[in-house]
Amino acid sequence: MLAVRTRTLEKAIRLAVVADQPLTRDALVAVLTETGDFDVLGATTSVDAAGRLLDDPRLQVLLVNLPLAAAANAPAPGIEFIRAAKARRPEVGVLSLKRSVDEPLLRAALDAGSDACCLVSTPVARLRQAIAAVAAGATWLDPEISRVLLRPKERPALPHLTPRERSILALLVDGCSNAEIAAQLGCAPATIHTHVLHLFKKMGVRHRVTAAVCALRAGLV
Repeated sequence: MLAVRTRTLEKAIRLAVVADQPLTRDALVAVLTETGDFDVLGATTSVDAAGRLLDDPRLQVLLVNLPLAAAANAPAPGIEFIRAAKARRPEVGVLSLKRSVDEPLLRAALDAGSDACCLVSTPVARLRQAIAAVAAGATWLDPEISRVLLRPKERPALPHLTPRERSILALLVDGCSNAEIAAQLGCAPATIHTHVLHLFKKMGVRHRVTAAVCALRAGLV
């Protein structure tokens, strides 16, 4: 595991990097430590070491660049790690980094619990925006990825949503966190959390990004 020292600022976003290639790991650390916006707590190519990074209570965002495809008779390491990380630390945002746009694998990462998906080739400024969004509890899809996920397909059956559920879904699609939705609608975050869970059940999804993609495709917002 790579030990990383950064200039820690009071409002710096605390993150960790997990990448299967040392070059990718080191490049990500280099570009993310150029400013004082991020405090990189650690970086590793080892899934075991990545599990230890999750023990740090300061961790806000985890960047994951692990294979999403399964080898013969073996689980996909990226998917398995994302699922395990979200089960263990659901409050930590997970940003999945992909080397290419592959719709089934992107959907698998979102279903596993990724809060955001970007390409490794995503411009640094946009990657920083994505990290900030995830740290705030919002979701993010890189434009190249959204074009693939949102391309026209046969429109699914529309679930019946109440006016309040539609309002919440529209704000969720805009990338608002539960706290931000609660502030705009004048209710408690716990109430919004309950509404979001009901929305997920009605839409047959498990995560915010997947819900946003389905809402846009189905014309719900």
